[in-house]
Amino acid sequence: MARFLFFVLLVACLALGAHIFLTRQAGVPDVSSRERNAADIRILAVTPPEAAARNAQETRRAVQALAGAACVEFSGIAPADLPRAREAFAALRLGDRLAERRVEDVSRYWVFIPAARDRRSAEQAVAQLKRLGVADVSLRPDNAISLGVFSTEDGARRYLNQLQTRGVQGADAAPFSRETRDTTLLVRDPDTETVARLTILQRDFPNAQLRAVACPAS
Repeated sequence: MARFLFFVLLVACLALGAHIFLTRQAGVPDVSSRERNAADIRILAVTPPEAAARNAQETRRAVQALAGAACVEFSGIAPADLPRAREAFAALRLGDRLAERRVEDVSRYWVFIPAARDRRSAEQAVAQLKRLGVADVSLRPDNAISLGVFSTEDGARRYLNQLQTRGVQGADAAPFSRETRDTTLLVRDPDTETVARLTILQRDFPNAQLRAVACPAS
């Protein structure tokens, strides 16, 4: 009899434990079926409270400084960052209030004779140059004559002087090619919200500068 009671109590305890377990499980929603790419989730960075407060204060000061500006210039965008900057500005939906201007540097200079009126005249000029002993001559498709390309304006000017000393007439020196140093994006009539978004966007481009400027003529 005692053994029978022991087994009855054991079964009751097991049943009670199972009931408690199932009750607790029923109260916890199963969200595993709703997970998507859980293994790909990463925490990239956590901004310390001090840094967040400092960024907010800088944003307020920048917005106050640019408030009411007729035009705001976002300059110093490196060529490698330009596609990313264009994508970010496209999200602002500025339409025709956005303008782009490239800042270029001359990378090469050349000494040349301007284009002749026709090919025959250009070929005659080349023949005359060779009679004067000028070996580095190149006739271009537009009938201009290249006498040399140089990395500096000073080098081009010195060579031009040498050619003139030898009797070459009509030659000149000028920029030959240019390279984009950076790009400036200009926003007309920005409202306070746009200025605030530009200020925050500036943090993604370390060399960019944001300032109020006079609007160029349309």
